[in-house]
Amino acid sequence: MCYEGEGDLHKHVTGCKKNPGHKGFIPLKDFNASCLPSRYHDDDLMSETIKTFAALTVQVKTQFTSLKRPEFYPGTQDLYPFYNDKGSQVMRLGTGRICWADKYTDSKETCRCSKCQVSATPSKVWGEICVLTSAHVVFDDSEARQTSCILGFDDNTRPGVSLDGWKVGGAEIERDRCVLIYVTCDSNALELVDEMDTVCQRFYSLCEKVKDKYGRFIDDDKLTVIVSHPHGCPKLVSVGQWTRKEERVDGHTWTRYWYTTSTCPGSSGAPIFMLGYCGRLYRHSHSASNSEGNYSGEWRG
Repeated sequence: MCYEGEGDLHKHVTGCKKNPGHKGFIPLKDFNASCLPSRYHDDDLMSETIKTFAALTVQVKTQFTSLKRPEFYPGTQDLYPFYNDKGSQVMRLGTGRICWADKYTDSKETCRCSKCQVSATPSKVWGEICVLTSAHVVFDDSEARQTSCILGFDDNTRPGVSLDGWKVGGAEIERDRCVLIYVTCDSNALELVDEMDTVCQRFYSLCEKVKDKYGRFIDDDKLTVIVSHPHGCPKLVSVGQWTRKEERVDGHTWTRYWYTTSTCPGSSGAPIFMLGYCGRLYRHSHSASNSEGNYSGEWRG
């Protein structure tokens, strides 16, 4: 994760030790079919799918560290991120992906955004967006309530739209995955909620087409694309290959991938596009790196 204050972001970009020069990152506006393996150069289907995937990518900004963070990862002596910062207000930046979006106009429930929570007349028209990220990015409800999700931060001319965090819809430390729920009743943001619902459906449809057309090349290309906000910067796309797949069975088959695709601090929780997964099954997120390279959290399938 990108750690410390926003004023330090430029310093971390220029002094980055993980990926000096930030090779392998492509600004979203410059991404096209030629950035992909040669098989896809004459076909816009794959590049369009990844651009749609990128439209669902968001920046995750956390302002609080939970008092309940454990000292170690379960069953290990490996230190859990930010344990020593419990209770602090130091800002952290990560990445996530929108899984679904809904707008409510006739619900008995009212908006739960920060303004409505202290209002005598909370809005009855509101929107909810579900974001998948990593558990070490946002650990529990206490962090979620002080976390914002920035949609549409595509370049430095577009700051994006911020939504309030409400709660964790589900988190698993061992698999390093977390589902966040964001809410809004802002009229401009509600238009974005409708738009994101449409983009989600389009992405799932494109995934089916990609799988039908290119599924037989899964083990040839091992295509692995990540869209993230490294160092809190606007969206960048990185293209690489997965190098190893680990499977674990405990009633379900859980998978974790290692890959060459570039990441940096701030890429934690970033969505990973891998040829062969389809629709809502695109749920692997970038977790961390070790001596073998970058690796994802676990997910079924």
